[in-house]
Formats: sequence, C-alpha cells, structure tokens
Amino acid sequence: MMRPTRHSQETTIEFTERELRYLMDRSLARLAFICQDQQAHIMPVLFEFDGHYFYLSGWNLKYSQLFQSVPQKTKVTLLIDDINSPNTWTPRGIEITGTAESTEKGDYLYVRIKPVNKTTWGI
Repeated sequence: MMRPTRHSQETTIEFTERELRYLMDRSLARLAFICQDQQAHIMPVLFEFDGHYFYLSGWNLKYSQLFQSVPQKTKVTLLIDDINSPNTWTPRGIEITGTAESTEKGDYLYVRIKPVNKTTWGI
C-alpha cells in the first residue's frame, strides 16, 4: 500500500511532474467548506489548474451556494481522486487545502483557490 505524502508551506506549493499530469488530466473534484451558517458542506465542482491556482467556475455560479458562502480567504479542501484500476482497487488522489476567494470580473465569475497544503497517495 502506498503511504500518503504530506507537504506544508506558507507559499503556493509545488507539484511533482506526476502530480501535475494527474491534475491536468482531470476536471472533476469535490470541494469542502464551512457555510456561513457554520454547517459543513461538500459539493462536486469542475476545476482548471494553471500550475499555481485552482479555478472553479460554472453556469449560474453567482447564485450558487458555493459563491454565496465563500467570503474572501475562506479555508477549503479540494479533493481530486479516482481508482487507478477497479480490478485491483488501487485508489489515488490529491487532497489540497488552501484559501478560496470569490471573484467577479465583469461578467466572469469564479472561485480561486490558493493551495497551502497537499496530501498525495497512489500517484
């Protein structure tokens, strides 16, 4: 069994070449955060990654619970995972913790996540 590797830094973290390939090949993740009413919430999201930040966007984002509930500098966890081989049950993934900001620029809305920590397994 592969053991998770954990990294922690105050600045934007660096990803290995394998981790970058894994992230660039995927677009679906799960985002966990605490809503303004102090309830934990997890939701599926589509993401893009530029090598430094994760960007979440989507149809009708302005009215979504995510956009309404994420004030500036909210702590979040983004989980990107899958099963490498269903025949051998080989899970793999990256859990990223960081800070999220909701941003409006003209008609374009998105949530930007700055990674602070990561835990990787099976990659």
